[in-house]
Amino acid sequence: MKSGVVALVGRPNVGKSSFLNRVLSEEISIVTPKAQTTRDQVRGILTEERGQIVFVDTPGIHRAREGGINEYMIQEVRRALEGPDLILYLIDPMSKVEAEQKVVEFLKEADSRLLVLVNKCDLRKKFPAKFDWLTSWVEEMGRTLAGSQCHLLGAREISAERGTHIPELLDEVFSLLPSGPALFDDPDALTDRSARFVVAELIRKQLFLRLGDELPYSCAVEIESYREREKPVRISAVIHVERESQKGIVIGAAGKKIKEIGTHARTEIEALLQEKVFLELRVKVLESWTSQASKIKGLGYILE
Repeated sequence: MKSGVVALVGRPNVGKSSFLNRVLSEEISIVTPKAQTTRDQVRGILTEERGQIVFVDTPGIHRAREGGINEYMIQEVRRALEGPDLILYLIDPMSKVEAEQKVVEFLKEADSRLLVLVNKCDLRKKFPAKFDWLTSWVEEMGRTLAGSQCHLLGAREISAERGTHIPELLDEVFSLLPSGPALFDDPDALTDRSARFVVAELIRKQLFLRLGDELPYSCAVEIESYREREKPVRISAVIHVERESQKGIVIGAAGKKIKEIGTHARTEIEALLQEKVFLELRVKVLESWTSQASKIKGLGYILE
């Protein structure tokens, strides 16, 4: 029996959440086309006869201002790098060397073994030149990490979207984990996150998909009540925004936009819970919440 913790790290929008969902065959971590969708650590649990892997999905590594939601996201990455059994560092071949330097700064602080995963390998035939920099980059990264406790094992190519080379990668990951009992007893558990958390994330996903480019980053979702014993399950959630003008955009003319958000969120929540749901959404203004530590703490984003 093998078991261990595997941290997924990389820049925003490189496919960490898509990888996790592909491995588990379920949407445990929300995915949208927008960068920095993930805000919290999300643990996904893969249990097989040969053992158990606890994957830790993390926010994208970026340069963050102090004291706000972006600093919280970076804090989540640092916490995930505190003693995992293995790190999987995902890279988009369309990235550039200078864009990856920030990630390497984080890896130099980690005490673990490391595999680089070059995502989107299905694009190699169409854009071969986009992959040319990766070999020398991985070699340079190995030299950079040589004096640290982070030991580079090499690079592998995958496609998180299509599942290419994922089975072979999982074989290798299991072989690298220590022997030991499962970290979670329930063999059917896919995550350690509560249903309330996942429901809030599914609502936030719809905000990213159905609002403009910037507005979703100013939104937070808070579950006010979750009455699972009632039939249908009754869920009341508040969407927090930073300004009064944003509130109007989320609600939309005659409430059209928030109805659209609620309808699509409810469909995904019902698929998750496998039962009917009554979902109530309201919008409140919590001025400048993304930049004030006390306010983000009230929404569950606690800065250490």
